[in-house]
Amino acid sequence: MELHNLADFLAASGARYQVFDLGRRVSPLPQSDFERYASGQAPYPFPLQRQAWLGILFWKEQPYVWFVRLGLDEQGLINQGQAAQFMAQVLAAMKEGKDALPDNPYTFVPSEEKRAAFHSQARLYLGQGASLFYEEAAAFARGQLDDWQRLGLQGLADLVARDRQSDHFIAFIASAPEPVLAQVAIQLENYPIDTALAEALWQRFNALPQLIARALAQSPLQTEAADKLLALGDIQSLLVVAGRLWEALMDNARLGRFLEAAARCDDGRHFQALFADLVMVPALRSQLLAKLRDPARSDILGQAIGRLF
Repeated sequence: MELHNLADFLAASGARYQVFDLGRRVSPLPQSDFERYASGQAPYPFPLQRQAWLGILFWKEQPYVWFVRLGLDEQGLINQGQAAQFMAQVLAAMKEGKDALPDNPYTFVPSEEKRAAFHSQARLYLGQGASLFYEEAAAFARGQLDDWQRLGLQGLADLVARDRQSDHFIAFIASAPEPVLAQVAIQLENYPIDTALAEALWQRFNALPQLIARALAQSPLQTEAADKLLALGDIQSLLVVAGRLWEALMDNARLGRFLEAAARCDDGRHFQALFADLVMVPALRSQLLAKLRDPARSDILGQAIGRLF
């Protein structure tokens, strides 16, 4: 079998595998879609900092994990040269009998929050039980434990992965201490949530606006959360909209408001980075390029766009 790309490489190993995106959120990629991205037939849909951030779970007798980042070209396609170099380094390590990947520029260590979310999803995917930390988090959510400082991040990640649709979860969201709610909100961004849970989160928006907005990233209130953050207009709010609520920017009017806010925020200091990141998102690319020629833009936005070139 010829190994043309990373999907071929994984298939040739004889192991079963599942690839997760670890860029903007933590979410599994359908295998047929990943094969298209890996082979360069389609642009990678969730780029961050012009890279595809992948968590690769594969297993025969026991599971293994690789965290791999690969650059994207101007069209948003995975850089096949980098993928080939990564595969060559893996093959070299295997020939030397090494189990662990050697240090190389294509592996990375996810943030603690993303790593916790990945492990929660991976264990569910493999049909395994939750971590040892889940029971205390679940007991706290049910009101059976008072000391929230005992709760671990992995336990809260497991709680969200397994219990977010449970009857008691909405009451837990309504009463959770803000430090706990903050961690739970970050985990919720990785999952679709229903209207009832979204409304419970909305009631606490003003206390933790950026974090609650992240929690609403895959909810019926996503656009409302984006609008609230755009009204705030600070860089942290704009980063959340760009990084977690980017689907809301598919509305052309809202995209215009985002660009205007970015041009005004801190005298436009962050505009270039925000634009460069979003223009790599396939779902937004054509709209963003059209905005470069929009005659209705403000002078401030025009000046910010002018500094792109």
